[in-house]
Amino acid sequence: MNELDQLALSQSSVLMSEMRGVELLGDWEPIPSSNAWILRVRLELLNTAPTKDIPLFTEWGVIVDFNIDPWGKVQVHPSNGPGGVTTTFEHQQYNGGPHPLWPVRNGHICSLSETHGLAASRNAMETEPTSTVHRVVWHMARAVEWLQCAATDTLTVAGDYFELPDFDTAFRYKIADSKNRIFTLAYYEDRDSFSHWKQSHFYIGTAAVSYLNHVAIVREFKDHRGDKTVHKPSWGTAINQLQSHQDALWVRLDEVPAINRWQVPTTMKELADAVASQGKSLIDLLRPALAKLETHNELLLFVGMPIPRKVKEAPYRYHWQALVLSPKTNVSAKARVSLVENALRSTSPVRWVSRAENWHPDDLQNRGRVSPPLRKANVLLLGAGALGASLAEQLVRMGVTDMTVVDPDLLEAGNLVRHPLNLPQLNRNKAVSVADGLNHANPSARVVGLAVSATSKDKALEDAVRAATLIIDATASDTVLRELPFLGITGYVPVISISLGLHAQRLFFYADSASCFDADAFYKWFNPYRVEEHLAVLKEDMPRGIGCWHPLTPARLNRIVGLAGVAVELIEQVCEGQISLPVGCCHSWHAPKLETAERESVA
Repeated sequence: MNELDQLALSQSSVLMSEMRGVELLGDWEPIPSSNAWILRVRLELLNTAPTKDIPLFTEWGVIVDFNIDPWGKVQVHPSNGPGGVTTTFEHQQYNGGPHPLWPVRNGHICSLSETHGLAASRNAMETEPTSTVHRVVWHMARAVEWLQCAATDTLTVAGDYFELPDFDTAFRYKIADSKNRIFTLAYYEDRDSFSHWKQSHFYIGTAAVSYLNHVAIVREFKDHRGDKTVHKPSWGTAINQLQSHQDALWVRLDEVPAINRWQVPTTMKELADAVASQGKSLIDLLRPALAKLETHNELLLFVGMPIPRKVKEAPYRYHWQALVLSPKTNVSAKARVSLVENALRSTSPVRWVSRAENWHPDDLQNRGRVSPPLRKANVLLLGAGALGASLAEQLVRMGVTDMTVVDPDLLEAGNLVRHPLNLPQLNRNKAVSVADGLNHANPSARVVGLAVSATSKDKALEDAVRAATLIIDATASDTVLRELPFLGITGYVPVISISLGLHAQRLFFYADSASCFDADAFYKWFNPYRVEEHLAVLKEDMPRGIGCWHPLTPARLNRIVGLAGVAVELIEQVCEGQISLPVGCCHSWHAPKLETAERESVA
């Protein structure tokens, strides 16, 4: 922090002193051992009647951290003195005690706008001022508004998106051995599984868990004896190949366990009391499963709670949050029951695994998915070259889960310039390697790689043809198209041919029904373009491999990936079924051109 920053803070104090409802309780003070400053203020509740949790006057600490943001990251925390708010409200971080670094309480309020994250990546207009002076004043005005909403119970209203309480408590679960530390719980829930749970009479049981890079993945829910499967999520190939351990318990509640309005329990007794407020005894629920579970490892408990999509709506799926129920111990199952019973009557801290994620595609892929008809397709992809592999990666990452990739070729060193595979896959089959990578790119993916020719009589390929609801030919081979229609195809199955022109300057896209594909019709459409490509080749000094007979097709990776993305858009149109087949499209790559950016003249 420099003198200009200090001057900015001083100027912000002048402006805040003129704000209605804001009283400064001193000057800005540096916080030792940090690059942050604090200003203590007293806020008056304006135009609203005080409540038990929000009195007329409350005290706060305004923190400006210049280490995180050179212009100062601003947070408004309740004071840890008598005038500080002790309740945890919606749109507030965990407020259960003092901050570990700063002389305030933990629970800073959410004074940012809802578009802040988008604005930070230039996808929306920035609402938070950029200068230190105006930024501090802006957050102070938001804090005054937040107080009014807290007092009138309007921090969340019907139709707002539902937000869970903050599970990142002061007792965040950490252990010394980083090999065993769990950072995240991953589960798989949607509306269908919610309906299944609502029909189930099981509220407690054991869970099979897999571990991947500090993530605990819930593989299967069983009854308290560990004999009967209660619910098994539909994981993809990569998750199902992980080793599974039955060393966790699960309990299903009727609502989010919360105390102090919207605060998660931070002691074991608080947790037991929160469950008791729902008419259940946590120890009575856990006792049968604890008595049967023979493990000396650290024991996780998965707490399930129904949540709505929006405030005041009915729940639509379960959320699961993990905590460490008991430490690693060598005692018997009977003795462990006694340990847990005693813990649930004590003030021992709840060791929450603070991060929990729903890995169902509805949540995991909500940043960008292909349309439902394409997501539901069982894709047979012929050809795992640069174009086919790039297309496959885009499809699977954006929601396609069922795919068979077919290619007999091995990855060569010359392929690395534009193929998504890498040196570890050198001299390995492209289709098998691509399938393995895709299964690890999407936890729901079930991709199979077949190291055979698209025209072979392989049994696995014949089965894949019969199962396919969409066939994509990325081989650029006339031989493959002459084999159509493949035996075993029934009903409406689109077959799409995609290929690239010289230098990946053009994408050639053609689609017809697989059951009546007419190769001659395709050639009639494509031959004018083929002639143009041929004439261009004759004018080029083509790159060559070993031997004069070995010209190589020039095409840069950036264009291949871009045109694969165009192919995705066209495939979606075909899968949505609103276009009569056959259809064709020749899409040209247009290199972008820079334009001079005008500068504002400085007077």
